[in-house]
Formats: sequence, structure tokens, C-alpha cells
Amino acid sequence: MDEAVRRLAAGELVVHPTEAVYGIGGLLDARPLAALRQLKGRRSEGFVVLAPSLDDVRQLLGPVGRALARAFWPGPLTLVVDDPEDRFPPGSKAADGSVALRVPGRPVVRALLSRLGRPITSTSANRPGEPPAATAGDAQQAARSMGQELFALDDGPLPGGAASTLVRLAAGAGGVPVVLREGPVPAEAVRVLVRERQR
Repeated sequence: MDEAVRRLAAGELVVHPTEAVYGIGGLLDARPLAALRQLKGRRSEGFVVLAPSLDDVRQLLGPVGRALARAFWPGPLTLVVDDPEDRFPPGSKAADGSVALRVPGRPVVRALLSRLGRPITSTSANRPGEPPAATAGDAQQAARSMGQELFALDDGPLPGGAASTLVRLAAGAGGVPVVLREGPVPAEAVRVLVRERQR
């Protein structure tokens, strides 16, 4: 953990666990964001931002987003939100300016974020089109195949499975969130909570 914190704080990328598979992340600074984009061959697609807690991103979520976060965070729910005040750097966002936020359910990752006191980016630790890595060693091998030798925060073999449920929060108080991808958090559970919130 100490070494992962040190390397991240120095602007390096690090392999880290998520709920299901291993990811690669770095601080939301220009150098690690550029390195991550180069590693994954991305130009405009954003990265998931892993936040230490709901309080770190509360102002971006709105009432419905905060209700979803209280119900399903920490855990495999990613909320896609607008960032009109540019709280996050352009390199972390999708082409439309949105940012994807999650407070991860894996205790080791939350401990890492708590020690850092800052969010990190996260993207799956695999070459595009190849299966995600369920072990730290596989994640490091994937990074080597993409030209990077990365330190790994090893949390043992991970269970794999579906990626996080992805929900796009609508701009404005009256907008209805849209489930973009169903994962471990059922789409119906999201819809039920939203309906209850809107009553």
C-alpha cells in the first residue's frame, strides 16, 4: 500500500483491484492522464474516476444522484454526470464533457484512496478487445504487452463478472436517469429508487 501511494503521488500509473477485475489508474493530473491515454490508445473516451467517498463528488450528483449513491456506494454503480464547472480535468472526461464517478466497493481500493486523499482514474487492465485481468500478474502482463512495466497493488484473484452498472444522470432537476449498462446493480433497483425519489 505504501509503495502504491508513493508511486501514484509521484505521477505514475499503478495496477489496482476493483470489485471484479484489475484496473490501471493514476491521479487526475496531466502526466498520468496522458500516459493512460497513450497506454490504452484513447483519444476522446473518458475514464472512470474512483472517488474516496460520496462527499468528494456530492456537488456534482444532484438529489437523485445522491440518493443512488447513498443506496449503492461503495459498490459497482458508476454515475455519469455533467461537470459544468470543470472540477475534473479534460483528460478524464468523455467527448461530451461528462465524467464517470464511482466510490469502489473493494476495501483495499478505498483504503488506497483514503491514504491518497484524492480520486484516481481507472480503466480495465487489458489490451483493447482482450479479456479483463482477474489477477495482478495478468494485469501486469497486459501492461507489458502495451509497453509499460507497472507496479501492482495485489489483492489476490478477483471474481470477474460483469462491469459496473452505468447510469447517466440527467441535467436539471426534472431529468430522468438512464441505465446505459446493467451490471451487478440491477437496472430495476435503480428505476425503483428513482421512482420513489420522484414521488
